[in-house]
Amino acid sequence: MDKFRDIKVEPWEFNGNLNPDEYLEWVQVLDRIFKAKGYDDERSFKVASLKLTRYASLWFENIKKQRATEGKRKINS
Repeated sequence: MDKFRDIKVEPWEFNGNLNPDEYLEWVQVLDRIFKAKGYDDERSFKVASLKLTRYASLWFENIKKQRATEGKRKINS
């Protein structure tokens, strides 16, 4: 059960720029939100993947296509 249902906590989007500090901060914020909300790995993955934009989204879509072409299973966590 989501204890924070009445509190709007929304992770920001990550566009895939090359600033490692920005990426690490994004991951840390996501981790805190997911722990507070009690999300399992699969739900955390779904929410995080929805927050990828621009270059990060293109990269992720490319990885999914590459895995499908190679006959590997879908990423789900």
